[in-house]
Amino acid sequence: MSDQSNIIMESMLRVGTVLHGTYRIDSYLSSGGFGNTYVATHINFNEKYAIKEFFMKGVNERDGNNTAVSVSNNEKVTEFNEQLEKFKKEARRLRKLNNSHIVRVYDLFEENGTAYYVMDYISGENLKERLKRTGQPLTDDQANQVLIQVLDALNEVHSNGIWHLDLKPANVMINNDGIVKLIDFGASKQFNNKTGGALSTSSVTYTNGFAPIEQMEKSYEKLGPWTDFYALGATLYNVLTNQRPPMPSDINDDHTPDKHLSLPLPSSVSNKTRDMILWLMKTNRKERPASVKEIMDSLKINQSGAKNHHTGETTILQTPITNSTPSASWSAPVAQPEPQPYREEEQYDSENSSSETTKKTKKAIIVAVFVGLLLALGGYYMYNGGFSGSTEEKETVDSVQNQLVTIALGEGHYSGPIDEAGKPNGKGTVVFNNGDKCEASFINGVIKVDTITYSFNDNGDVFVGSIKIDNDVAALYEGKLTKKDGSYFVGSFKDSSPDKGTWYDKKGNRTK
Repeated sequence: MSDQSNIIMESMLRVGTVLHGTYRIDSYLSSGGFGNTYVATHINFNEKYAIKEFFMKGVNERDGNNTAVSVSNNEKVTEFNEQLEKFKKEARRLRKLNNSHIVRVYDLFEENGTAYYVMDYISGENLKERLKRTGQPLTDDQANQVLIQVLDALNEVHSNGIWHLDLKPANVMINNDGIVKLIDFGASKQFNNKTGGALSTSSVTYTNGFAPIEQMEKSYEKLGPWTDFYALGATLYNVLTNQRPPMPSDINDDHTPDKHLSLPLPSSVSNKTRDMILWLMKTNRKERPASVKEIMDSLKINQSGAKNHHTGETTILQTPITNSTPSASWSAPVAQPEPQPYREEEQYDSENSSSETTKKTKKAIIVAVFVGLLLALGGYYMYNGGFSGSTEEKETVDSVQNQLVTIALGEGHYSGPIDEAGKPNGKGTVVFNNGDKCEASFINGVIKVDTITYSFNDNGDVFVGSIKIDNDVAALYEGKLTKKDGSYFVGSFKDSSPDKGTWYDKKGNRTK
């Protein structure tokens, strides 16, 4: 459950830190606009958990020991305290939910000047990463298995007067047993069952393509279960096509009866699934289903479900995600990064927009910044390992400091864990002779280029993200570039240039 392309190391607790006298931080999962997430071990029971820490990017900073959290600007203290309370409320909301398809919360505590909550650690991958890993959409059968299990989760959520408000492939996990888990309730709102409106009017974040009109317009009084259903339809469309869903305006502009211009689907998708997507993605919220039961009735599924004999919970479906063809069954990724909760940088506020002119100007800047890095990567050689020797996985046996190594990026000094052959094996750092620094994960000397952090010594710029290998040539694929002045770009790269994403100033405001 780890894609570290968005992690800002200075904002994270150090590995080995013990929280609440109970949980030892073992590794990093992600960091976003409002929090950091870690993998931790319960030191008494040797059980693995995920721990989310409240940390506001651009507002909070750490002390010299990377432990205590403080507010960098006194004018932001009130905002920090308000958001901290919302963070704790998020944990309490999740704690109330009891369903095998929803990540569970086990503990909530305050420490180091902030708050933490402890939740299930899900070993597996999310649907977004699955599409990226395989390059192939789900089959109709697989997508419908996802649909049923997500509906089970939403039934529990909506029954507790809550809606998710950020349902998308990145927030739908598939564990190693093929079971769907709905994660990341950071955008969720409490629902007033009497009036049908939201109990608060804090800013509503959303992801373009997965949010209906009422959410994009911040019409709080119009939000409801149907808002999640639109996102569910968009999620189905995405996993069946491996294409980003259209905006609601594009759907409205498509006057064909079946919306085949704005919502084209492969011929392999059944009419039943097509009709379901069209129903869920109606731009008029009143034309969408109003409850999980209404959808279940249309699918002729008994919502009462069956008892899970292990947990005692009632669920609609416990079947792992598999294909009807055994040879094409769903399988867990091999030697892939573990998936993470969705990164807040990928969310959008409806008041902000991006200037195409600014994007083109900054594309030129970023190309220049990365020329040196791309030449150094050495494409295929880096992917196959910057160190000589077998890639047969061995156990970590020790750690070193400043061990001289030579990799495709150049000669430098490595610090981190090593295997029995003395090769880097785990998360480590190489400092090159020119002062540049690369943080990455290694398997017996093989660098995992899907996630690296590269810091440029000459200009202070930092890239955190993934590298795509195409015809033995390495190119920037997805991640974040932070300039020395604090401004940054988040998104995907095409031919090593920013392609789809957003530029932000140092305060986190989208650049016009």
